[in-house]
Amino acid sequence: MILIGGTRLGKEVAPGIAQRLGAGCVTDCIDISMENGNMVFKRLLLGGRFLAALKLLRKPKIATVPPGRFQKKAGKTGKAEKIIIPVTPAESKIQVLEIKKKAPQVLNIEEADIIVSVGRGIKKKEDIVLIKSLADALGGALGCSRSIAADLKWLPEEHWIGLSGHKVNPRLYIAIGISGQVQHIAGIRDSRTIIAINKDPNAPIFKSCDYGIVGDLYEIVPKLIESLQKRI
Repeated sequence: MILIGGTRLGKEVAPGIAQRLGAGCVTDCIDISMENGNMVFKRLLLGGRFLAALKLLRKPKIATVPPGRFQKKAGKTGKAEKIIIPVTPAESKIQVLEIKKKAPQVLNIEEADIIVSVGRGIKKKEDIVLIKSLADALGGALGCSRSIAADLKWLPEEHWIGLSGHKVNPRLYIAIGISGQVQHIAGIRDSRTIIAINKDPNAPIFKSCDYGIVGDLYEIVPKLIESLQKRI
C-alpha cells in the first residue's frame, strides 16, 4: 500500500503513480480499515453528503490522506526503515515558459491550530486587516472562502479553505461573514470547534457550527479583539 499526504502536490502525484502502475487510487481518505480480510477505504462524496466505502482490486493500493486526519496514539512510538532509492527523472515533455515565485508562507494553513476565516461578508479588501488582527490576537492563521481567493483575489490561494482549496482540522475555526456553502463546509468539517459570525440568521453556516453569533462583523470583531488584548 502507498499512502500519500493529501496536499496539493500529493493529489497530483498519487493519481499519476496509480496510472503508471495500472492500480486504483482513493483520494481524501478519512478512514482505512480491514473488513473480512479486505482493506476498505472510506471517503466523503458530494461535499460530505455521502460516505463511500471502496475496495481496490489491484496492488499496490494507493490512497491520499488529508494532513492531520489521523492523530498519533499516546504512548506508542513506531520505527521504520528508511530506504533511499536513486531516481533518474525522464526527460520532461513539458515546456516551461515562465516561473513566478509565490511569497513564502510563515504558517501552513493545514497545520494551524487556530484559523480565523473571512468570506463575502467583508465589504472591501482593506477591511481584511480587521480579521487578520483577530487571528493575530488568537495566535492563529488567516483563512478565507473561495470567493475571497478565487473570485475577488483579495487573498492568495494559500489562504483558501474548502473542497477545492485546503482541508483543515484546527482546534478552533472561526468563520466570519461566510455563508457556509457545501464546498466550504467540506473543508472544515474535521475542525474540533467551529464558531460562526454572520448577520444572516438563516445562513447555512449555523447548521454546521458549534457556536453561532448573529450580528454585524464590524461590531463584533473589534469587541472580540479588544477583549483578547485586555487579557494579554
